Amino acid sequence: MANDIKDFGDYSVKNVKSFMGREGLGFNANLYRGKKKIAFCFDDARGGEVDIDWVGGWKGEEATLLEQHIATLPKVQSSYSDMELTIDQGWFVSELVTKWEQEKDLRKMKKQCMTKILFRTPKHKLGQYVIMSATFNGETKAKIQAKYGNDVEIFNEVLAKGETPSVLA
Repeated sequence: MANDIKDFGDYSVKNVKSFMGREGLGFNANLYRGKKKIAFCFDDARGGEVDIDWVGGWKGEEATLLEQHIATLPKVQSSYSDMELTIDQGWFVSELVTKWEQEKDLRKMKKQCMTKILFRTPKHKLGQYVIMSATFNGETKAKIQAKYGNDVEIFNEVLAKGETPSVLA
């Protein structure tokens, strides 16, 4: 359920380390409010809860402030039923990590677009795209469109407009 949370407030994660676990992607991350580190978070990817080790203790001020922020967030529509789901601390931190990973991928993609052309066609599977060793310009765009059609998504153009390529959305 990536991208369920739209308002992260002043919260962010840093020093994220991701890994594959038994139940998907796990992570270690430091949780920050503003510039202050407030917790170390760990998801071992075994299907359990996200562990949060608070700097000020389990029911300290920072834990309370995060709970108060989460309480202001709207419920999320379940993709499996008509239920609305309430966001908890673990879900919130997991969404921050997902956002961090997407921003990391976006930075990598922008760097690649400086010297390469990145694009995908409607025939590509979810998350797949082509990296071509060439400089993007009108001529190379015309060649790509001649070969793959006009409905090709060229990430160089998408990023130049300040938008996010579909593979990261």
